[in-house]
Amino acid sequence: MKKYLIALTAIAIAVTAVAGKPRLDLYRDEQPTDTVYSSTYYLVAVTTPGAQAWIKNQPCKVYKTGSFGAEIKLNEGENFIPVRVQDGKNKAQRDVRLVYVKRQRDSNPILEDTPLPAPLNVVTLNGAYLQNGNGNDRLGGSKMGYIGGDIPLTAVAECGDLYRVALGSSRYAYLPKEYATEGGDGSMTVNTSSASISNIGRADRISLSLPRRLPFSYTTEIDPSEIKIRLYGATNNSNWITQRNALGMIDFVDFRQEDSDMLTIVIRLKEKYAWGYSVNYVGNNLVIDVRHRPASLDVKDLVIGLDAGHGGEFPGAVSPSGLTEKEVNLDIVLKAKSMLEEMGATVVLTRDSDTGPSMTERKRTWREANVDIAISVHNNASGNPLEPMGTSVYYKHLSNRPLATALHDSMLDLGVADYGLTGNFNFSLNGPTEYPNALVECLFMSSLPEEELLADDEYRAKIAKHIVTGLLNYLSVVKSQ
Repeated sequence: MKKYLIALTAIAIAVTAVAGKPRLDLYRDEQPTDTVYSSTYYLVAVTTPGAQAWIKNQPCKVYKTGSFGAEIKLNEGENFIPVRVQDGKNKAQRDVRLVYVKRQRDSNPILEDTPLPAPLNVVTLNGAYLQNGNGNDRLGGSKMGYIGGDIPLTAVAECGDLYRVALGSSRYAYLPKEYATEGGDGSMTVNTSSASISNIGRADRISLSLPRRLPFSYTTEIDPSEIKIRLYGATNNSNWITQRNALGMIDFVDFRQEDSDMLTIVIRLKEKYAWGYSVNYVGNNLVIDVRHRPASLDVKDLVIGLDAGHGGEFPGAVSPSGLTEKEVNLDIVLKAKSMLEEMGATVVLTRDSDTGPSMTERKRTWREANVDIAISVHNNASGNPLEPMGTSVYYKHLSNRPLATALHDSMLDLGVADYGLTGNFNFSLNGPTEYPNALVECLFMSSLPEEELLADDEYRAKIAKHIVTGLLNYLSVVKSQ
């Protein structure tokens, strides 16, 4: 999930060990060429910690990791850049050859749908989700949300591995072809039937009877605190909503026919802070479970999910000196786990060793453990390797912004740079609605000053403490409401 800098996404070209010579590893573009297309080039290398280093005869700071680097301004054509190091009387040198070629950046391609010869009836498979558009990036297309299987839809066009499907007379979305099979009788508008709300213990349940499964999307609002489910191909014929007992989280439910073939279910919450919800089908009944606030918000009474990003055959970002993101993430998470367990919390990890569970497996681990809240820990890679890039926190659903804000504020108390608080983030572990969640990108593996911090065991303990403090601050704010 990382954006890699050309000069740093690369594999180290190790210098053959020669007796008496200090280490000198150069990081270069992983393409089998020395041609570059930007006049600014960040040259990064690694030597023996404590050695001296020069690039183009200019002295460089050598970090405790042995990493050093410089910003190089290239002339058009061939450039030779000498890199040398000295450890005591021992020396090593390499010359880097770069050819700078000016070229225009390619503009983002316009992705066009190709109309199908005739409308195609499809049925969704388990795991199906809808996208807002036909675009894609390193995190995939922007998801509207998961809709599950056995939902009939009509595909009217295609774009690569996506179908454009009709949600109604004037609304469309995109469905990955891998989650569709031909068949069914296409989409059509139907009337809703009986509706009820009841308290089932840990959640309030809304059940809406339908003659067939329909596609849907969901969003959250925070002022006032609401969940909105949009049901496509539905007209409201639910002439009453029966409430059978006292509700724990839901204040009221309203059905609004916002378009001729789109029904919006508005769920107003009693509390300012939501604790998760799920939307599923049981037969042809749409079932929405809205979780209650935990009986106690003391951390000792909560189940906390922690995720160490990457693992196993997926190292994540690799720092110039060879530190892998997967090991840094895991160490921070294990330290945070120990801190939380000392406070009495139950902690559920997606991995506790160098394994690489899939995103589906990680989400299933948390879901089956009924976590009350979840945090994924990563470290970033991008930008200028000579500068501290900073910390950032991410969320997808607006209801998770307060948690992300508390974590972000706490991480900034480390005194690091601010890389931002980002919403609508399409990371897989930010997708679940069943529990509050956020992603913390602690620092940058690619930044030489931050690599030095991440390589320090005591500093990783500080990061873990600030993640835990952010979580505790969030719980304190929720308690006060």
